[in-house]
Amino acid sequence: KVNILILSEKLMNVLLIGSGGREHAIAKKLIESPKLTKLYSIPGNPGISSISETIGTDLKIDSIVKLAKEKSVDLIFCGPEQPLVDGLSDLAEKKSGIKTFGPSKMGAALEGSKIFSKQFMSKYDIPTSDYKYFYNYDEAVSYFKRRKTYPVVIKADGLAAGKGVKIAKNREEADEIIKSYFIDKSLGKSGESIVIEEFLTGEEMSAIYITDGTTFLPLIAAKDYKKVYDDDKGENTGGMGAYAPHLAYTDELKKIIEDNIISKIKIGLKKEGIDYRGALYVGLMLTDEGPKVIEFNCRFGDPETQVILPLMDSDLLNIANLAAGKKLSGTTIKWKNSFAGCVVIASEGYPGDYKKGVNIEFSGNPFDFIHAGTKQVSDKIVTNGGRVLNAVSIGSSKSSALLSCYKLLEKVKFDGCFYRKDIGT
Repeated sequence: KVNILILSEKLMNVLLIGSGGREHAIAKKLIESPKLTKLYSIPGNPGISSISETIGTDLKIDSIVKLAKEKSVDLIFCGPEQPLVDGLSDLAEKKSGIKTFGPSKMGAALEGSKIFSKQFMSKYDIPTSDYKYFYNYDEAVSYFKRRKTYPVVIKADGLAAGKGVKIAKNREEADEIIKSYFIDKSLGKSGESIVIEEFLTGEEMSAIYITDGTTFLPLIAAKDYKKVYDDDKGENTGGMGAYAPHLAYTDELKKIIEDNIISKIKIGLKKEGIDYRGALYVGLMLTDEGPKVIEFNCRFGDPETQVILPLMDSDLLNIANLAAGKKLSGTTIKWKNSFAGCVVIASEGYPGDYKKGVNIEFSGNPFDFIHAGTKQVSDKIVTNGGRVLNAVSIGSSKSSALLSCYKLLEKVKFDGCFYRKDIGT
């Protein structure tokens, strides 16, 4: 009876925010927890709805907090960045005393503003590329008239759903990009200010940490493939596939990252008074001069989450709750001795314009896939996004995990679907 009582005190109602592949992967991990009483989700997708109670409401932070209070939620687990940038964590705790796995509004600005992020890195000597930033078109044009070397990276300051990073190979391309941001308003307010960065060469790595602001627990590093087509050709996307663990992530590299980057982030958060409880995504370029930070995200990566969480041999809900409660000290994460792969199947036209509502045909169980951009219409599942489904598998090696992903992709099709055939290379 004593044991039952102790267990009951730890049971939790959780509200999961988001509708993508990342959130479906998170939901699958959360329901493994013996601490979970009830999992609610908004807005969800067919995959998430198959394992949680999905509630129809908008993603305004007032609506989220109101719902959490109505459902006696103990923890809000926020998947996407926008509610965090809008101040979800601050409002939930201040208004209802509900903990959120996700940083404060000021912490989320590390992703919400590229300018703020670069200034933070510069101030605390965090290795990154040289940069300049501009708040108007004329100043940016004047800069490119003087610039002699290319390529150069141009980033919209605000959130742009993975579409705000462009690489200009010459001045003509640079002029076209800044015109689309400042004059044509292609990204709306997100493109009203920009960051221009030196182009770094090397291999990319996604290093994600769960933190309570003081303790930083590293997750297995992953390799993400952002270009839309094979051989890293085409536009940047939100990610077309991934594998984990990253083959370059050695104990030596882990120590370099923690000594040269994470330790400085800790100092910066403390000195700036930033309340950071949640996931911190550190996008790295492994250059000849050592790892440098490309970007920060204030949440789990997508599709990195889809390959990291299946390898986690610990209770994600317990860890997230400890992080939200500033009690991570002494916690460790156990990992399976395996590899995981993910291949994204996308809609024709992505990352540009694409059709929605296209019927998806499955030759097996639709929930063998991670659902990313899908919608239930009567008894059919249709496309509802650019990245539609994720084929995720685990194996004893990188190659065996990815081979299983590609075999799984043979069990689904829809008009215009495509995917990269070189994930893992």
